[in-house]
Amino acid sequence: MSLRTGALRAPRRAHALVLAAAATAAALLVGVVGPAPAEAVTTGNGALVYSPAAGTSFNPEGGRAAGTTYAKMVVLKNSGSANGQQFVTFDQLVLENGVQVYPIYRSTNDGTSWSRVATVTPSKQFPSLTRTAQPSLYETPIQLGTMPAGTLLLSGMIMPTDRSSSRLVMYKSLDHGLTWSFVSTVDTGGPATYDPSPTSTTSTVWEPSVAVDANGGLVTYFSDERQKAKGVLQAVSYRRSTDGGATWGPLVNVSAPTNRSDRPGMITVTRMPNGNYIATFEVVNRPSQTNNTAPVYYKTSPDGLTWSPETSIGTKLAFADGRGLGSSPEVRWIPEAGNPNGMVVVSSKWSVDASGNIDGGQTFAVNRNQGSGAWEQLPYAVTYDARDTEGGTFSGFAQSFDSSADGKTLYQATNVENLSTTYNDVRVGSVPINALRYEAESATRTDTSTVTQVDAVGGQKVGNINNATSRVQFTVQVPTAGTYTMNVRYDNGTGATSTHAVSVNGGTASAVSYAPTVNWGRFGWAQKSVTLNAGTNTIAFTKGTGFAELDQIQLYR
Repeated sequence: MSLRTGALRAPRRAHALVLAAAATAAALLVGVVGPAPAEAVTTGNGALVYSPAAGTSFNPEGGRAAGTTYAKMVVLKNSGSANGQQFVTFDQLVLENGVQVYPIYRSTNDGTSWSRVATVTPSKQFPSLTRTAQPSLYETPIQLGTMPAGTLLLSGMIMPTDRSSSRLVMYKSLDHGLTWSFVSTVDTGGPATYDPSPTSTTSTVWEPSVAVDANGGLVTYFSDERQKAKGVLQAVSYRRSTDGGATWGPLVNVSAPTNRSDRPGMITVTRMPNGNYIATFEVVNRPSQTNNTAPVYYKTSPDGLTWSPETSIGTKLAFADGRGLGSSPEVRWIPEAGNPNGMVVVSSKWSVDASGNIDGGQTFAVNRNQGSGAWEQLPYAVTYDARDTEGGTFSGFAQSFDSSADGKTLYQATNVENLSTTYNDVRVGSVPINALRYEAESATRTDTSTVTQVDAVGGQKVGNINNATSRVQFTVQVPTAGTYTMNVRYDNGTGATSTHAVSVNGGTASAVSYAPTVNWGRFGWAQKSVTLNAGTNTIAFTKGTGFAELDQIQLYR
């Protein structure tokens, strides 16, 4: 794996998604109550969940103090009147009373504001295990043992201060995240030491995530370093429970290559509408041990349990141009109106070029054919320093996302660098799932230029909108007349707020305002209401105050 939270140790060249899977058909989901439609938090860079104070983060095992990593979230969908509530946890590298805890934050207003409602403190059950790492969250879609549908599960790895052992544990909440109780130990391993070299002798268990298999069993997937005698540097494996997590069955591998070089890790799994499951994981030591950028691979299974052949690392996730994703992926199946296949969505810390080199990272990968065929880009709601070259410290590492209970909004939780504290804040933002999207480089343009930018959707944006004669005019089609929300993906590296003048169908122009972004190429979102006619409309952007560049617009209502 590309880096370990708690260890925060990066591979050479590489500075260093709560698990997916409602694993039963929609007919098995219980207690679903339709909440009010979700509202996207798209302006700026999302809403703040938590910001560690300067000077408070400890340095784990020789790493840099990051404040937070491993932001993980879930949106309730099987919890009756609580549906739509959002929960976030993360690896908090700030001690409370001398120990680490898993903090539980909740939003009841579609991610606009957040409050801490609980903590999970494993040292209460295991007094010598005072360090926590790698949490994940999951809401059960059906009853599992004595746990009803809608139970919240928290899984994580815990260890002593000297990191001399590793233990995977599970907790549950029966009251929508307010109180938590210990369920069980899933597995135990050796010292929590990160060593991806082929001569490694480590025996750690890392990074649990949860799903329900096709037969109604509860499955904990994780990274396992204990199979080196078989030539396996690290495997991604699972244990299965048929009694709601009270006891766990034998170890089974998803991917366990025997070449002592490939190191799959950070597995998450989701179920697709055709009943098949898809797993994603990074493969450390690829494309090579000296150019280790941890590209993302995936495998599919008919039931979440059978992943043969186990020695295979599966298929590399790649866009049409050969680019892909790298480091700490998460996968979820997300519903999409008008598409019975929905979307398989994957997030990661960074993107990689066709040769496997890190080259950015501000977009999801989306597949609309249940894991087969083409992958395309969908912009992140929240951006961060993917390569840790802009002042970040493992920002964006092991982030998460989920859809709203009404299926209209995609939420993203991630760790974003804060240059004032030098730590990562935790932020949540969102983008509409069913928006109409239009690329700026495909618009009608006057006195502007296209600019190659790896993190722009499609690899291009429109810049040099600098003169009175500069114009970018989008031709858009909407099904019905009315007021639409327009999201504008832009960058503004000037350090000050800028504007464009926006006119609809040749009418009077009004301003859209762009807060400064970290730099040119680091994108943000602006938002404006526009009134459109049914059918064809034009939306024109012209020079305002200051300077900004355009990547795409989104229209939805």
